[in-house]
Amino acid sequence: MPIHQNRTGRRSAAAVLLTVLASAGLAALTPTAAQAASTCTSLTYYRVGGYPGGADMHVPTVGWQDGNKTCYLEYGHSNSAVKVLQEALNNCYSQSLRLDGQYGTNTRNAVRAAQRRINQDYVYAHIAEDGEYGPQTRAYMGFAIFGVNGGPVIPNVCYYPG
Repeated sequence: MPIHQNRTGRRSAAAVLLTVLASAGLAALTPTAAQAASTCTSLTYYRVGGYPGGADMHVPTVGWQDGNKTCYLEYGHSNSAVKVLQEALNNCYSQSLRLDGQYGTNTRNAVRAAQRRINQDYVYAHIAEDGEYGPQTRAYMGFAIFGVNGGPVIPNVCYYPG
């Protein structure tokens, strides 16, 4: 029997298996973006250049100064990562949130507004405008810049960590 017939048979078997799994509801085990990442609980300072004395960008991360930006925030979360997100929304997306570290209705609506603006500014972004902060939103979102050693935020200056 030629080899290509074997491969075709394997493909057919795989297609049948996927059909059976889908009909059994097991194909829905693919994680959502929020399930695939950890919750942002803290922040990491990233040094950015071009400012006298230097400057830092604050980005929500899984842990303190761990550099793991692959995390998410959603309604109901309450921590320092939410405060960093709120600072970015205020400074980079013209929001006026209270910096309380609470991901409530106002923060969710501000994230939706930022997602809408990102989708308008970046035609191919295609970010879900769901009000949740995750890897897709982070890839396009700008973050506030602070003076070194805890200096105040530099107004209307944002940096994009990707």
